[in-house]
Parts: sequence; structure tokens; C-alpha cells
Amino acid sequence: MRSILKKVIVSGLTLFAVSGTAYASSSSEDKSGFYIVPKAVVVVGDTIMHHGHELDGDAGVGVGIDLGYSFNANYALELSATHAEADVVEDAHVTDTAKYTTYGFNAVYTRNLVGHLGFLAKLGYGWEYEKMDKLHIKETLDGVTYAVGLEYGVAENMEVVFEVEGANVTSSRGESLLFGLKYKF
Repeated sequence: MRSILKKVIVSGLTLFAVSGTAYASSSSEDKSGFYIVPKAVVVVGDTIMHHGHELDGDAGVGVGIDLGYSFNANYALELSATHAEADVVEDAHVTDTAKYTTYGFNAVYTRNLVGHLGFLAKLGYGWEYEKMDKLHIKETLDGVTYAVGLEYGVAENMEVVFEVEGANVTSSRGESLLFGLKYKF
């Protein structure tokens, strides 16, 4: 599953790099302004080695929020935060609840595909704070974050958003699926 998600994300970012500039210059409509995106978060989980022990992260759920500013119809910058919890099993016998809190700063590219449907890609930097009390793990990880997704306009200032997000950090959290409602001020 992890390699499939990485292929989806890399394919989306490649599309972003190839098609972005030409389309951005053709849009004459001013769509600048602030936006907020409250989100539901599903962490996929991953199996990793941590100080000689295998940690197997299960899927879990949480919440998140993006606060951003769109410069035009295609480009934006945003701050993001999420909190999710999931079970983690160490060496196949000790189970703990992991708490993952992330913060990030992202450059965002969006492109209308057809009608009210749009593509989005994000590239940024993020920090993850993970805590597992029973396993005595409390760490801060940081690295490059990336995401691809779709937006669908449901009203003039509202869009439903779906994203697949990953990062270059090794964590039992794994990739994330995010579902949100974007409100543009």
C-alpha cells in the first residue's frame, strides 16, 4: 500500500511540474484571499524499526486544519496542523496508543480540471511530534511533506477536498488520507 501511495503522490507532483506555469498565466480571474480547511484525518500506519524494535502502526483517525492565502487561482501558501491517534504494536506483543501531532508550511498549486473539479498538489516542510507512553517514546521528527488531491466546488466559496499526504520521515504514522471542507473568505 505504501508504494502505491508514493506512486500516486509522485505522479501528481509530476503533473503539477509539467502543467503549472502555462495554465497559471492563462487565468485572468482574481481568486486571491484567505481560506480555512477543517479536515478529518485517517493515518494509514506503517511498520518501522525504532532503536532495534519493530513498531507496527495501525490505521487511526484524527482532525486537522489548514489556514492559507491564495495569491491567484493557482498558487497559495498555507499553514497546516493535524492530530491523530492510532494503536502501535512493538515487537508483536506490546500495544500502545500513539499520539501524532503535526505542523507544516506548504506551497500549494491548484488547477481546474473540468467543471467544478480541480487537482491540487502541495510541497512543504513539516514537524511531527509523536508520543507513546507505554513504550516510553516521545520524539520530534521533521522533513519534507508532499500531497496530491482533488477539490470539488459545492458553492461559490466552498469546496470539498480530498488529499493523500506523505513525508520523508520514518514514522509508524505512515501516510495520511485527509477529507475536508474548504471555505474561502
